[in-house]
Amino acid sequence: MRHRFRYAAISILIASVPIVLTVLGRRESTEPGEIAEPLFEMIVYGIAQWYPWTIIAPFIDWRVRRSRPDRLIDRARTLAEHVLLWATFATAHGLLYQATVNAVSTMAIRELPRVSRQYWPDAILYTAIAGGFMIAESRRRQTEVAERLRAEVAEARLDALRQQLNPHFLVNTLNHIVMQLRTHHVEPAQRMLLALSDLLRDVLRERAQVIPLRDEVRIVERYLEIERERFGDRLQAQVTFEPKALDALVPSLILQPLLENAMRHGVSASDGCCRLVLTARIREQRLIIDVQDAGPGMETKASGDSPGVGLKNTSERLRYLYGSDHTFTLRTLEGGGLLVSLDLPFRRA
Repeated sequence: MRHRFRYAAISILIASVPIVLTVLGRRESTEPGEIAEPLFEMIVYGIAQWYPWTIIAPFIDWRVRRSRPDRLIDRARTLAEHVLLWATFATAHGLLYQATVNAVSTMAIRELPRVSRQYWPDAILYTAIAGGFMIAESRRRQTEVAERLRAEVAEARLDALRQQLNPHFLVNTLNHIVMQLRTHHVEPAQRMLLALSDLLRDVLRERAQVIPLRDEVRIVERYLEIERERFGDRLQAQVTFEPKALDALVPSLILQPLLENAMRHGVSASDGCCRLVLTARIREQRLIIDVQDAGPGMETKASGDSPGVGLKNTSERLRYLYGSDHTFTLRTLEGGGLLVSLDLPFRRA
């Protein structure tokens, strides 16, 4: 309703412009015997001439939006519908204007308009209005197609991410489970197997592009549970989330690649421990997510096993989903370690 009210208000405003210009250009009688045009009649004639266009314009717009001129027969049908709409409107418009003149005219010398004279001016104006709506509709459809392609690309990247769960992680986890079973450590093997099952179920199931952060936390918990069983005390992970941040919408599977990168490249050279710090907080309607490790930082880019693949995938997904309304930064800390920061708009689930 708000859109329709705004549409009507703009149409009336545009139709009022020629009426105001006509009134401003009105001349008073300057010679004896010359009859000045009455102001009231000028306004009434202007209303009868221009305001009917505020009624027909939405129908023209509706007709343009419904048209799909992909084939020649579709174009011919669309043209015929526009001609019929124009002819109907021009006839009604001419009759209305003629009736208005008959009703309010006090000037005996005024020649009454004929309905037939209304067709060609109306045809020209109708064509101009329909052309403007066609240009706007073409731009809208192009934008719609671009947005759909953008969503499809983002969905394809998410599918690729689902299928990209690090095979080394899976192989190492399964090998560790087998070793536990061979040494008769059944309970730790069961815990790892259940955690891996839950993780795979969460990662591989269909999900939306953006989900609440609390759902991402479940994947993080499963992932860290498995890694703690593998590395024991060598893994020191600290996870902190503000309660409000858990309601924020984030891209699906956004945290797991960051943690996996930190696990692969965040091992401290001094004691061989892997220290991870994951935090999420809200600052001025922005969601800030930080992942910090204790590794050598950006120096890992010099090695053949660089963290570029997972982080590049994450960067491109963020760009497709948020455009310029986000930041994704990597920074080597002075005391050692890499800090990966996400700054996203806070949107409550």
